Amino acid sequence: MEHKIEDLAIRGLFLLKECEKPFLKEWSHLKKDMKAWQNELVSEFESMIVYGFNNLSQITFESSNDFIHLLVLRWQKRHPDFVDDFDAIFLVSAVENLFHKVLKRKNAGFLEHQAVQVFFTKILDKVLHTQQLEYQDDKWLKMMLSLRAVPSNWLAVIRNEKEQCKVSKVVCGDDLVVNEQLVTMCEGLQADHTSDLAMALSRLLSPGQDHPQIITIPCLTETLLICVKENVDTVTEEQKETLRKMYLKQMKLNHLESELEWKDATLLFQQRLIHSQSASEAVKMITQGLVDYLPFSRCALFIYSPGEHSGVGVHAHNVHTGSVQHIKESIAGFPLLTKYLKHFSHSKPIFIEDAAEILPGKYVHDYSLKSLVVLPIYVPAENKLIGLALLDRGENTSFTVNNQTLTALIKFGQYGGELLNQYYEDAVQLFGVQRAVLTIREREVLKLVAEGASINEAAAALHLSSYTVRDYISAIIQKLDAKNRTDAAVKALKMRLIQ
Repeated sequence: MEHKIEDLAIRGLFLLKECEKPFLKEWSHLKKDMKAWQNELVSEFESMIVYGFNNLSQITFESSNDFIHLLVLRWQKRHPDFVDDFDAIFLVSAVENLFHKVLKRKNAGFLEHQAVQVFFTKILDKVLHTQQLEYQDDKWLKMMLSLRAVPSNWLAVIRNEKEQCKVSKVVCGDDLVVNEQLVTMCEGLQADHTSDLAMALSRLLSPGQDHPQIITIPCLTETLLICVKENVDTVTEEQKETLRKMYLKQMKLNHLESELEWKDATLLFQQRLIHSQSASEAVKMITQGLVDYLPFSRCALFIYSPGEHSGVGVHAHNVHTGSVQHIKESIAGFPLLTKYLKHFSHSKPIFIEDAAEILPGKYVHDYSLKSLVVLPIYVPAENKLIGLALLDRGENTSFTVNNQTLTALIKFGQYGGELLNQYYEDAVQLFGVQRAVLTIREREVLKLVAEGASINEAAAALHLSSYTVRDYISAIIQKLDAKNRTDAAVKALKMRLIQ
């Protein structure tokens, strides 16, 4: 799981601590304006605020959820029967607004405001909806161990990787006394076969049993090894299937939580794009957003020219933009990239394990490229490719991308495409992208059409046959990717191909 949104929430947590003094001053003003409110509720929120700041000063939190769970425990002790309350939700929102007010005075950037927004969204989800908090994996696995139908001593989750099996998690029953260091050692075991791991785990965790009954339950990319207690009869296939379904259900819940995190990322990206008011702002928002909300550190954006079948560098984030803007390459010069372009009609991002497979050596060397993601900036409503974004995780860095990230990238590419499509003609002029090169004669024909001349009138003015003029107009429409000759004239005027 790649935690770019969690990184943003942690950033928000640090910002809260930095803004403590000015925030408390603003909070004192807000309290005066809430005299008609429930004093008990306001006092309780103030107590929670002070408690939160004190813990931020004394403890280093590795995740935003650790801090939020601390608040949850305190809130549950004071309000064990708490039910969602509009006033309480409003107060949380009011507290968030105060932090945004303080950040604005500090001239904080857009991303800082969103970091605070992400953190408070988690607060609302976790604190005010505590009944929806899911079990942690350890608790869930221990619950499986305590089932009366199949009472067990320990359970291990085996991850089936490329050519090896690896123990990723070991949980022991409450009545099994096992040294924690031994469990940690077990979680690092690897072997070629699951049966080898079962034998090793039985020797380490069940040393007193000669032939412990260990059942194996395949679950998609993982396998469960469960050591049942000595007095248990042979576990039936039906019981194994029940355990398998229980585990897969929990995996589905965890996957759903991951999907919601990527929904948060796409929502933040959309909010960022809304602020764009020009072509230059649009390309900047797209490149920065792809890095800020997804697990990448560098991004270069290219506008696609269908007439020339080429890409032109327009902007980059964490890469020297000037060095990108001079790039203009014909796609035909990259056979493998041309092959991958077949997928772009479906806006599918492509993961390239080694950039040298598709890019010239000079670019691989100059930009220290290794693994790479090629993302189409695409307009689904028009089935049109606007541009390409190249993403990686830093110089000479190899990496892999999971399916969740690839799914999120599709949405990001579409949102970016819809935005850039609004400013496309401006971008063409701004970045010097020529979608097609019109010949002198084609410009002459198009100029007459733009002035309102019919095909016959244009033919007479240029001393050509009407059939020849029609051929010129067909070529112009194709080069400019226009709907008709009127649309071609409008586009040519915007692109300054004709006066």
